[in-house]
Amino acid sequence: MSRILFFLLLAALAWIWFFKRPSVRDGSGRRERAPQQKPVERIVQCAHCGLRLPEGEALADGEQRHFCSIEHRNAHIGRD
Repeated sequence: MSRILFFLLLAALAWIWFFKRPSVRDGSGRRERAPQQKPVERIVQCAHCGLRLPEGEALADGEQRHFCSIEHRNAHIGRD
């Protein structure tokens, strides 16, 4: 009877060890770090229509102007 209890306790500890740990491990067995937040992007305004969008998605010309699309960049250049 004591052996059955011992193996049940051992199985319960193994289950807790493998499935109830709070940290997530990657495939190599190392713990993964918490995901890093992306740096905040600056918001710019389209020089043609005024739409506001992240700087990474905007098209920029060499004169500190940003555009939301190629069409707006071409239209604005033709307007100058």
